[in-house]
Amino acid sequence: SLLVAARPPAPPLNGDYRADCAPYDGAAVRITLPAPAIKGEFSLTANVPLTGMSGHWTHAMGSQPGSAMIVLCRKSPELHCDYPEMGAFTVSGKAGGPIIGRIEATFRGDIRHTWRFTATPAPVSAPVLCG
Repeated sequence: SLLVAARPPAPPLNGDYRADCAPYDGAAVRITLPAPAIKGEFSLTANVPLTGMSGHWTHAMGSQPGSAMIVLCRKSPELHCDYPEMGAFTVSGKAGGPIIGRIEATFRGDIRHTWRFTATPAPVSAPVLCG
C-alpha cells in the first residue's frame, strides 16, 4: 500500500479590519491581510456597516450596497493590483473583537488562493464619516 503524507494546512493570515466608505459613500468594512507568497496584501471589502460584516461575500467589484470586492496587491518591485476572475470570503465574529474567516479567489492564469484568516480591529485615529 502507498502512504501519502497530507500537507499540513497553511497557517492563517493575520490582519486587521476597520470601518471604511463604499464607492457610493455608504458604510463599508475593509479587511487587510498579508499575501506572503507575493510580498503584498489582500484587501477584502464588504459594503455593509461593521455590525453587518459576518457572512459570505462574493466578489462583484463592490459598487452596490451589500456587495463585496477582493483586491490582491503586490508592493515590490512596484505597486501592482489584481482583481480575481471569481472569488468569495466568509467572515465570522462581532465588530470590536477578533474575527475569523476564509478567502477563496481565482486570478488570471488560473492562479488560486485559499486562505484562512484572523483579523483584529485596526487602531482608529478618527471616526469614519461617509457621505
